[in-house]
Amino acid sequence: MSDPGIFLPYQQDWINDESPLKIYEKGRREGVSWAEAYNSALCAAAAADAGGMSSYYLSYNKTMTKQFIQDCAFFAKILNSAVSEMQEIVIQNDKQDITMYRILFDSGFEIVGMPSDAYNLRSKQGRVIFDEAAFCDSFGEVLKAAKALIIWGGQVSVISTHNGEDNPFNLLIKDIRSGKEKGWSLHRTTFDEAIRQGLYKKICAKKGEKWTKAKEEKFIAEIREIYRDNIDEELNCIPRQSGDRYFGRGLLDMCTQPAVEIRRLNCSDAFLYKSEEEKDREIRRFFNIEVAPVLSSFENSLFFGQDFGRSGDLTTYWINEEVEKTSLAARLIIELHNVPFEQQQLFSDLLTGLLDSRHTLGGGALDARGNGQQIAEHAMLQHPGAVICVMESSAWYAKYGTDLHALLESTDFTIPDDDTVKGDFSIVTLKNGIPVIPPVRTGDRDGKGMRHGDAASAAMLSVAAWRECAADPAPVFASCERKNYWKW
Repeated sequence: MSDPGIFLPYQQDWINDESPLKIYEKGRREGVSWAEAYNSALCAAAAADAGGMSSYYLSYNKTMTKQFIQDCAFFAKILNSAVSEMQEIVIQNDKQDITMYRILFDSGFEIVGMPSDAYNLRSKQGRVIFDEAAFCDSFGEVLKAAKALIIWGGQVSVISTHNGEDNPFNLLIKDIRSGKEKGWSLHRTTFDEAIRQGLYKKICAKKGEKWTKAKEEKFIAEIREIYRDNIDEELNCIPRQSGDRYFGRGLLDMCTQPAVEIRRLNCSDAFLYKSEEEKDREIRRFFNIEVAPVLSSFENSLFFGQDFGRSGDLTTYWINEEVEKTSLAARLIIELHNVPFEQQQLFSDLLTGLLDSRHTLGGGALDARGNGQQIAEHAMLQHPGAVICVMESSAWYAKYGTDLHALLESTDFTIPDDDTVKGDFSIVTLKNGIPVIPPVRTGDRDGKGMRHGDAASAAMLSVAAWRECAADPAPVFASCERKNYWKW
């Protein structure tokens, strides 16, 4: 049981809920994660025969994860439970380096904070806390892995503010309310409800300040000003309407093809300082083992788009096969994170060289903005007429964003069954009637890389390559002549 002197009613309800599956839709800054830290410390401090167990906290944000473990350590001291200092651990696996935060209790149980990846839950037993789940990659995969812990008496807690009507988090809540999804305990608290239950009074008490009605009203006004552009979603638990999104979830699901291959390469920061020979060898190994066999399995023309990124955003290649003169099927998505410029140049040469040698290079469109310009220009000069350099502009997005949408509506374009990739499409919005990728980033820089609609941009570029570089172009749009040129 929670201490009523510490927690507000809605926080107490969450802590006292022992359901194996529970989910919380909330407004910002309500202290639900803080209450969950107490709950996790309480469980980890207890002996096994008293219901004690370890807890595993997953989030998209490294700072949030570290803070949660620190809060758990704080509550452990309040509970007079012996606990170790927080440990920062870097684990290497076959996917990437993972940073985890951990505290150990005398009971033998632990609390571990880690990136939101289903892989991290392998062989775990205990409780899973999936925080700000609506902003995490691969929601479905993580939830599926987390549910496995229930078999041995564990618990799954999902906590989040909303992130769109067609986000998997909101879709799960809708299924729970409709009765389609069974066994969940659903909690919901808006920011105004939290204030009425004493949230600001608790904030004042924690800061050692005296509460007054005037100060509370000022606090409410400040919070509303911070989230003024999206108050309903951020504070009132009302997800943003899918109409704001250019590529709705229903449209994406309609065109989903499970057979699409995805290959991801994530390089550690230390990779940059290896010798050029070592770095080139790793890129060739990745290409020869992960990429070349897939590309070599196709005989029809392949068209690709490349959206460039370095240490922040990803470099994404979207490769389609022309299955009919009026349709494209996605065959391979490649994501490169934190790959140095020279090795990105090598990868581009390997990819275009293989397609050219097999006579399957129908066309390619490369992102030529900023640091991607050199790689794009080099590819264009190596494969004149078959590769174009693109400087995306409002007019370009109006043409190819609309074109891609039309292809999806007619199911003449397929996308992979991958929540991460679909999440890139979900941030594309309409502005003055033009589809644009706003300055919104998803994902964790210390995990899978900050995403900025990379897959959606690469998909549009792949359509541009198809429309403009095909020797025998698809109808409707005029194609370009096969010559070197830049597109804006």
